[in-house]
Amino acid sequence: MAWALIVDGAINRTFGNADAFVHPTTGNQHPRRWLNLATDSELTAAGIIEITYTGAHKDDGYYTNTTSNSVYNAGAGTVVVTHGSSAKTLSDLQDNHYTKIKSKANGLLTPTDWYVVRKAETSVAVPDKVTAFRTSVRTVYAAVKSAIAGASDVDALAALYKTTAGASDGTPLAVNGTESGVVSTSNNTITSNGHGYVNDELVKYEDEQDADKPIKGLVSGQIYYIIGKTVNTFKLSLTPSSFGDEAVVSLTGVADAGTAHTFTSLGKPAVSVEWPDTLDLAYKI
Repeated sequence: MAWALIVDGAINRTFGNADAFVHPTTGNQHPRRWLNLATDSELTAAGIIEITYTGAHKDDGYYTNTTSNSVYNAGAGTVVVTHGSSAKTLSDLQDNHYTKIKSKANGLLTPTDWYVVRKAETSVAVPDKVTAFRTSVRTVYAAVKSAIAGASDVDALAALYKTTAGASDGTPLAVNGTESGVVSTSNNTITSNGHGYVNDELVKYEDEQDADKPIKGLVSGQIYYIIGKTVNTFKLSLTPSSFGDEAVVSLTGVADAGTAHTFTSLGKPAVSVEWPDTLDLAYKI
């Protein structure tokens, strides 16, 4: 909180709640935090008005933010500070983002370049998972570059780097992992009526606390992506569709125990949020 001192119809100074000050007209000394303790009538008698803030700042990565000087309105008895923002030039931001994603892709690919060099020099095959990883990096790079180019304004550009709320908004969805009517090994589906998930939504799977008996084919604590969802069923993938290699995880059996196996939504990442990692189960050697 902040206040303004009005003297002779104008702002004499502004200060925060911890400031001590001497009144320039009365000479009265006011100790630290007096502004928090004073009554409304005491503040008025001293010519003190709490500053009101209007407007808002936006993400400074995409907007230039401004803050006005304190403005005193004698008729209304208010002191107002206005926050504002104006969008930066979209083309400049796009160029900046092109540079960033190029650097991002290069940084991801460089540690596995030696596999490619080794193959060229010795004909030793590049491991399939390394090839899959490198392909997915290039796929994501192309998708993000296209999305950046297609952004109609800075808000659309910023949205490419956000994760939207998931279906359950963080509330765990519990299923009985021991039931064959819930866990289908023939269809690789989990059944939960009206689950609300959407494809590519992130979910964290956990078996019942301390049970250490997950649904067979899944890893407790692992993050998966929703794939092939219907109204009442969903499948899981280790990678999202933006990686270009989305594949259904095989469910090989019901859990040996646990009636409360949970899937907790972590939201749906936009295209620029998720990039492949060599530590991902889909690519880890």
